[in-house]
Amino acid sequence: MSGPERYIAESAIFGDTNLVDWTIAPAMRTVAANAKSVEEARGLLEMLGLIDPRPKSDAEPVVACKRRCASCNRPGRHSSESLRKWPGTVAIVGRGMCRACYDVVLKEEKRARDDVA
Repeated sequence: MSGPERYIAESAIFGDTNLVDWTIAPAMRTVAANAKSVEEARGLLEMLGLIDPRPKSDAEPVVACKRRCASCNRPGRHSSESLRKWPGTVAIVGRGMCRACYDVVLKEEKRARDDVA
């Protein structure tokens, strides 16, 4: 085999994990050096077949939220409900507002009372 078939026989097939360690280790180091994040490195190594892919998990269910902060309109939950049950929401603490908005309103009211007195 002196022609092109020699190079094909010597080259690795994409996704071939039956390569010798001295071929796999440099490929993993190259991926690690060029990846911008851990997830990108994992994805590249999975695509190359150098690591086993993670089992695909179902997407997190979308939580339908009926309440919103009256001031900033962020999705809200009752203050006694768990954040785990309602991910991505803020606790509604007073007057239909989240803690941050409610604190601002209270400070403005206190300032207005102090100015009058």
